Amino acid sequence: KEHLSCINYQINVNTGFVYYNLEKDSVSKIDNSASPCILFLLDGEVSIDSGEYQNVHIEKDKMVLIPQHVDNKIEVIYDAKCLLLFWNKDIRVCDKVYMNSLSSYKERKKEMCVLPIRDPLQAVLNSVVAYLYAKMQCKHMHLIKQQEVLLVLRGYYTKKELFTFFSSILGNTGHFEDFVMNNYRKVKSVKEFAGLYCTSERSFNRKFQNCFKESPYQWMQKKKAELIREKISESDTPFQEIAMDFDFNSQAHFTSYCKRLFGMTPSKLRTESKKVAPDLEY
Repeated sequence: KEHLSCINYQINVNTGFVYYNLEKDSVSKIDNSASPCILFLLDGEVSIDSGEYQNVHIEKDKMVLIPQHVDNKIEVIYDAKCLLLFWNKDIRVCDKVYMNSLSSYKERKKEMCVLPIRDPLQAVLNSVVAYLYAKMQCKHMHLIKQQEVLLVLRGYYTKKELFTFFSSILGNTGHFEDFVMNNYRKVKSVKEFAGLYCTSERSFNRKFQNCFKESPYQWMQKKKAELIREKISESDTPFQEIAMDFDFNSQAHFTSYCKRLFGMTPSKLRTESKKVAPDLEY
């Protein structure tokens, strides 16, 4: 058990592997705020919502990619066992070069890409589960095993399969996406956002539209609604305080906003949220 006292032993990190048993009829959410996540379904059946893809049926020995920051939901059809890999972006240079080379493919599928877990990959995943069961949470193990997963993917899956699988996180917009996701909570207008990016509002609008496929104003309004819903659902903050934080003129205006966006009052929304199953958190 000496690995438990090693300085490289990791408990709460944003990358690496984590194993879950999921009960039938439970509903969960993957916390993908810090990194993309690959879900390897080792047993059972689930239905997944991920961004634009809804009710995607996943069976045993299949895998899917959940991009960073994308809204998601997992509904368990039959008792399931899954291994999540929160993608470490600090992978070796040759691995990064290979991932970037996939961007040369232009075809994109309209359906969410679900790939089979082939035998060589299954062997790697089984070893990871064994290490996690033995509490071998060394950060080097997580990194080495991720590299081994990528090695197996390169050796036993076609380049076209891998492009389709990773297409949602490939491309040249990553830096701008990271900037937006890391800073949208700090600004209250498109003009302020553009200033923070040190560009004109017109240029910012164009770049944003190209990256997110909608105007920054529309996107920010959606995120504002998400933040308000989160604040109401996941805290006991007084509604008047939330209304002030989001610049509503009055609590009545705030209540009207919630009824229009969420179909219920803030108090009703808070009550309903307590019935929802807890999130999956890394």
